[in-house]
Amino acid sequence: MKYIDEIKQKLSDYKKEKFPELDDGIWKKNKQRYSHIIPESERYYNLLPAYKNNLVKYIETQNVKLHIDFHHLNSSQAMCLNFFYPLITEKRLDIILDLLNFYRETVDYSTVCFEKDGIEKSYGRRPTSFDFYLETKSGKKLYFEIKYTESEFGKAKNDKEHIEKFEEIYSGLLNPIREEFHSKDRFFENYQILRNLIHLTENSFVIFLYPNNNLKIKNQAENAKMSMLKNDFKDNFYPITWEEIYKKVTDNSEGNRLSKQLFDFKEKYLR
Repeated sequence: MKYIDEIKQKLSDYKKEKFPELDDGIWKKNKQRYSHIIPESERYYNLLPAYKNNLVKYIETQNVKLHIDFHHLNSSQAMCLNFFYPLITEKRLDIILDLLNFYRETVDYSTVCFEKDGIEKSYGRRPTSFDFYLETKSGKKLYFEIKYTESEFGKAKNDKEHIEKFEEIYSGLLNPIREEFHSKDRFFENYQILRNLIHLTENSFVIFLYPNNNLKIKNQAENAKMSMLKNDFKDNFYPITWEEIYKKVTDNSEGNRLSKQLFDFKEKYLR
């Protein structure tokens, strides 16, 4: 059984155990019901209980735009919110900085957000949306791209819209990228990866976060570091597994509420 199918089966079992009263939800793409999806009207069941009420208020007051498939139990956005929001609340994002070896840095909590718009917005174009974002008090910018059961980093069509976007925006922002990926064809083949990596600068960092067993995503992320980036920018890009970051946070966390959240997170998401 493929990793993605294993996780969907795990989440189907999770739903039956935790929410037996809920019907199977509908995937909007094909209008079919699936056992790893909950009804869209009950989408907040996708939030773990320890911080659920506060997180719902945060989503609504901060106008966090929920993805169209947020009611899927394998939603990477829900996974991101369930993991990082408690660290915001408990002021423990310093653990993430330690993982990245930013030992002398401190988090500027006024900058922390979900669904951070990318550089395209300043050009009046629909922007890349990073799942999570923070800045340090010294001005370092950290952009997080979150993956869970996605089958790959996406490509782009070689159509009028993307060609215009490439010529207007991306072609002038390729400094971190090796020259063999500067053509629009190569850029479109690796679209989601490269439109994230163009945000790299001396003080900007991109983190790809994904499960260790999602081998297609893992291999693409590691290959991006090895073959797509110029040497001067490789240290600003961090391909990291969920297992690594979970262990780091768990080993450096205390408190009954946060410990409960981390236990529930592992039970739901990790193998």
